[in-house]
Amino acid sequence: MSGTNPPDGGGSGSIRNNPDVRQRVLAPPKAGLLKDFKSVVEETFFHDAPLRDFKGQTPAKKTLLGIQAVFPIVGWAREYNLRKLRGDVIAGLTIASLCIPQDIGYAKLANLDPKYGLCEF
Repeated sequence: MSGTNPPDGGGSGSIRNNPDVRQRVLAPPKAGLLKDFKSVVEETFFHDAPLRDFKGQTPAKKTLLGIQAVFPIVGWAREYNLRKLRGDVIAGLTIASLCIPQDIGYAKLANLDPKYGLCEF
């Protein structure tokens, strides 16, 4: 019987290529209702674990981290230079050059005076 394929389809990757072969996948272990609820709430409201950096820090460091969380400029102001300012100005001009005509066009599309496309309510 040379030249015949084995029952699993033969060849490289035969299990993947054969739709008749099924793999068994086990269900994850049960975590319990409270633990499951806690993980859903954490994932919904705190998906990036914002308080993780505060753990085990001194009160002064926690205060600094809190200020940086509210005012991010405190963290990156020391590294800001004219090259980054130039990039920020170019980005701002690029966005303005795209958004202003688009907003005027949307106002005209809505049969409004074009100046209303520039107003933000």
